[in-house]
Amino acid sequence: GSQPAEPATACYETATFNTTSCMWEVTGSQPAEPATACYETATFNTTSCMWEVTGSQPAEPATACYETATFNTTSCMWEV
Repeated sequence: GSQPAEPATACYETATFNTTSCMWEVTGSQPAEPATACYETATFNTTSCMWEVTGSQPAEPATACYETATFNTTSCMWEV
């Protein structure tokens, strides 16, 4: 006989052969997705095994001297 082939694992998983059960045991879990701002996107990179956050806040609009611009995180837009 021969030992079963090691299963494919994700970058954050580890396979260990259990000689008692005679089976591969896979442990590990993907890191939690980071909190992002409304204009950001988090994508899991399986090569680096890390979350990559992309996106940037839109530029603040030009305002007149009597106006104020405030960024609304709910609508993800500047309000003048």
